[in-house]
Amino acid sequence: MLVAQREQAEPAWTPVMGARVLFAPITRTMLRRARRAALEALGVEGADGGEQASPADQMEELGDALSRALIVAGALDWQDVALAAVDQHGATILDDEGDAVYDTLDFTPENLLTVLSDALVFEAFDAAYVIPYVMRERERAAPGKESSPSPNGISTKAMEDPTIAGSPAAPATATDASNARTGCTKPKAIKKKTSGPC
Repeated sequence: MLVAQREQAEPAWTPVMGARVLFAPITRTMLRRARRAALEALGVEGADGGEQASPADQMEELGDALSRALIVAGALDWQDVALAAVDQHGATILDDEGDAVYDTLDFTPENLLTVLSDALVFEAFDAAYVIPYVMRERERAAPGKESSPSPNGISTKAMEDPTIAGSPAAPATATDASNARTGCTKPKAIKKKTSGPC
């Protein structure tokens, strides 16, 4: 039986590294747009005339670009996000006790891109928002998932696991069985022809 799931209708607050981010549910439209953006980003990076990346590196870059596009499209607001305050020379400003001073960041598309430029933060956003969606989709698409045994016995649930013996049978000894009767194994006698006239 195919079981359809209703899409999450409302944005939800999600904890990310001590902050809270309001994410919209990922829709098919968002996913299509993110795929296009990821392919475009990969094409632009590959067109700079540099050394061609390996297929494995290209797949990782494509995955990162897809996640980034989904996060940018899905993040709507946040709470408790800050950036270390710096002076005109780029040095972190410290308070009287030697702790870093932080400036609270309002949610804007520009500030979101700034925050995502930090690799650890990007991974945290990805783990909180994109990866759970991907795992749910994989689980739904798994063979035999959400299906009942079919009447003709071809579904994965209808097929039972084969019973396998735990240990081989002990070999038989000569005294365990009597000899079986067989046909005669002696060759038949062939009559000799006599030479000469009959």
